Amino acid sequence: MKKKSIFPYLISAGLMISSCSLEEFNPSGVTVDKVAESKTGFDKLINSCYFDLSRYFYGRNLLLVTEGGTDIWTADLNSNNNQNYMKYASGGAMSIDMAKDFWNGSYDAINYCNLVIGRVDQVQDFANDQEKREKVSEAHFLRALYYFHLVEQFGACPLTTTETTNAETESIRTEPLEIYEQVILPDLRFAADNLPLVAKEPGRPTKKAALGLLARAALQTKGYGSTAYLEEALATAKKLIDNPGTYGTGLFADFTDNFNAANNKNNLESLFQITYSQNYGSTNVYDHNNDFKRFYCTPTAFGAIQSAGFQLQIGRWTTGNFMPSKYLLDVFRNADGTLDPRYSMSFQTAWTANVNYSWSQDAIVQYDRRSNIGVGTQLEDGALAIKFVLPEEDEYTTISQKLALPYLLIDYNDLYGTDRKVRMKYTRTNQQPGLVDNPFISFYPSLTKFNSGHLVMPRSNTYTSDANASVMRLAEVYLIAAEAEFYLRGANAAAANYINVLRQRAKASLITAGTIDLQFLLDERARELCGEYGRWYDLKRTGKLTKAYLTEKNPDVGQYFIEGTHQVRPIPQGQVDAISNPEGYQNPGY
Repeated sequence: MKKKSIFPYLISAGLMISSCSLEEFNPSGVTVDKVAESKTGFDKLINSCYFDLSRYFYGRNLLLVTEGGTDIWTADLNSNNNQNYMKYASGGAMSIDMAKDFWNGSYDAINYCNLVIGRVDQVQDFANDQEKREKVSEAHFLRALYYFHLVEQFGACPLTTTETTNAETESIRTEPLEIYEQVILPDLRFAADNLPLVAKEPGRPTKKAALGLLARAALQTKGYGSTAYLEEALATAKKLIDNPGTYGTGLFADFTDNFNAANNKNNLESLFQITYSQNYGSTNVYDHNNDFKRFYCTPTAFGAIQSAGFQLQIGRWTTGNFMPSKYLLDVFRNADGTLDPRYSMSFQTAWTANVNYSWSQDAIVQYDRRSNIGVGTQLEDGALAIKFVLPEEDEYTTISQKLALPYLLIDYNDLYGTDRKVRMKYTRTNQQPGLVDNPFISFYPSLTKFNSGHLVMPRSNTYTSDANASVMRLAEVYLIAAEAEFYLRGANAAAANYINVLRQRAKASLITAGTIDLQFLLDERARELCGEYGRWYDLKRTGKLTKAYLTEKNPDVGQYFIEGTHQVRPIPQGQVDAISNPEGYQNPGY
C-alpha cells in the first residue's frame, strides 16, 4: 500500500558540527538564511550532510547490520555477543533501539540534504550554473545513500524531500519501492549527470560514485518485485565497465591491491570513500575507522601470542565480532579439490609467536597434546604458533599429527561440523579424555580486508585506524551487471564474461554460462565481496533472507530467524514515542 509521507522525526533545529575530513562549522546564532546566501556558507551546510556517515556508518557500526545475521558470519566464538545483530537476539526479545543510530543519523543528515537542495538558489556568488549543479549534486547523492540504508534496514519509512523547520508529530511511512522511485533513483540520476569527474578534495562523490550507487539501487529494486529498473542497472554498470578512463576508475591488476595500505588513500577501484585522519578536526578524534577490529579471532588465547606491546602490529589484533560460517569457507572450496585464490588473499590463517613460549601442563591438557609435548617444550619467538587449515591445503597432509606438534594446527573439521554448525564441544583423547568446551574455537580465519590503514594511538591504550572506508568498488559493478543480465536474459555468455573478468584477475578458474544460477551469483559475491557492507542487502534482494535459507546455510544464525519479522529492523522507540499516530507504526513482531 502506498502512503504519503509527512516528516518523521522531531529533528533538532541547530546545525551540526561537520564531518571528519570537512571544515568544521557551528554558526552559533547565525541564521540558516544568512549562511545560505554565500558559497562559503553553503559549503558548510553541505559539509553537515556528511557528518553521520563517519559518526555511525562506514568504519563505525554499519558492518553489524549489513554483514551480521547473514549466511556468511556468526558471532565471534559463535557466542551471543552482539546477539541483536548477529543472531537475531538468540531467541530472546530484540532491543527496539538496536538500530536507532542509523535511523536518527539518516534523518538528521537527510534534513541537511533537503536544506541544501531547497536553498541552492539563494546562493549569490556561484561562479556559474555548473558549479551550482555540482555543489547541490553532493546533497542529492548523499540523500539517496541515506535513504537506501533506511529502506533496506527498516522497510517502509517516512519520506521527506523538503527542509523541516518546525516539529511535525504525525508520521506516515512510505513503501520502499516508492522511495526508490521518488527519491533514490532520481537523486542518483541527477548526481550522475552533474557531479564532477574529479573530486575537488578527498571524500567527495564524483560521477563514478553516483553511477555505481545508481546501478546498485536499480538492481536492488528487484527485491521489491520490480523488473522495471534492471535494464537501467545493467546500462549504468556498463558505463563504468566500458569507460574506466573517462570516470577515473578501473580494476587493480591484483585483487589484494584493493586492501593494501599504499592504495588506501588513493584507491583506483574504490568509487567512493569515507575519509578518516588524525589531522581532521575534533570529530571522533580518538576513534576513527574501527572496521579493522571486527573480523579478528583471538590468537592471544594461546600463550605464545601476547597483545601487550604489540597492539599496533598487524596480526596481533584480537577479539573481533565476526566468525566465518562454514558456508562462507566452503564457497572458496572448488569441486576439483582446489581453493579459490581469493580465500588466501582475504583471510589470515597463520600467526607467529611473539614471545619465547614454554608449554605448561595446563596448556598441554587444554590443547590435548600427545606425550611428546612435555612441560617446558619450547616455541621460539617468530616461529609458527597457530595455523588453520582446510582439507584442500598442503598442510592438511600432516593433520593426523596435529596434536603432536608444538604449535596449534587447527583442523577445519574440529571447528565445523557436517551439520554446518560451529563445533562448541571437543572430545579430548590424549589428556584427561572426555567431552569439553572446544579449545580451538578461538582460532579461525580472520578477514584482512580492513588492514589497510595505519593504526594510531591518539591517547594511551586507545587504538584506531586512519584508513578510508570504501563505500563501493568497481568489482561490485561487474557483479551487478552479471546479475542484471541473468534476470533479464538468463544464464548467458554476457553474464559469464562479467564474472570471468574478476575471476581472471584473481587467477581463479573461469566459468561458462551453464555454471550460473542465483545461488552461484550469491556464492560469487561472497567470494569477492565478503565483509564489504552488503551481504544482508544481497539476501534481501534475492529473496534469501528467510528462515529456510539461513537455517540451511548457517544454522547457528538461521535457527533464531523469525519469518515476517526479521527481514527488517525495529523502528526505534524514540520515534514511536515522539509521534501522534503510534498505533500500528512499529514493524511486525517488535
